[in-house]
Amino acid sequence: MRQRQDTNKICECSTRVAFLVGLFLLIALSELKAQVGPSGITAAIRGKIVSLHGPELIVATPSGDVKVNLSERTVIRGEVPIKFSDIASGLYLGTTATKQSDGSYLASEVHVFSEDQRGTSEGHHPLGSAPQSGATMTNGNVEHVEDMTVQNVKGRLMTVRYKGGEVQVFVPPDIPIVKRVLGDRSSLKLGAAISLRAARGADGSLTATQITVRAPR
Repeated sequence: MRQRQDTNKICECSTRVAFLVGLFLLIALSELKAQVGPSGITAAIRGKIVSLHGPELIVATPSGDVKVNLSERTVIRGEVPIKFSDIASGLYLGTTATKQSDGSYLASEVHVFSEDQRGTSEGHHPLGSAPQSGATMTNGNVEHVEDMTVQNVKGRLMTVRYKGGEVQVFVPPDIPIVKRVLGDRSSLKLGAAISLRAARGADGSLTATQITVRAPR
């Protein structure tokens, strides 16, 4: 009788161990699938093009060269300079700006997104690792634009609305203002400054999902 009880306990223990091992494997496989699935782990990379051979792109970054693969699904965009008078209601754009004493913001750079990027990173937040500097990034829709003069500077005051709020940003005429347009591989020239997002595969390789070729500053 005692031997049968001991045998039952061993069976129960084995069953519990098998269950825990199976649960562990299931969790591990789920985590692995989350990492290498369709969405993947994304990486943001900025730098200059060192070389492009077939699908292999080498980008020089402050931390060293990075190899990124191109695919048929990689979206390539370029930036073209536009006039600040081209900013109009309905555009979806991003602007770096600094808060002023009157509560408005003074833009230091504006980039108008291509229409297929509408909604990208929508919001208003501090820029960089030093929020106390007052620098911000705002991505949103231009609701209203009016010409005005601030401290003898003729510029444009735009109201940018995003989910959760809106800000007024004064755009002086002497800052970089660019518009993003769809391009192709011919835009990927040696020495060109780019920013890209890439998905990391199970083997650690990076495949670019989108590349933006920056306009010369």
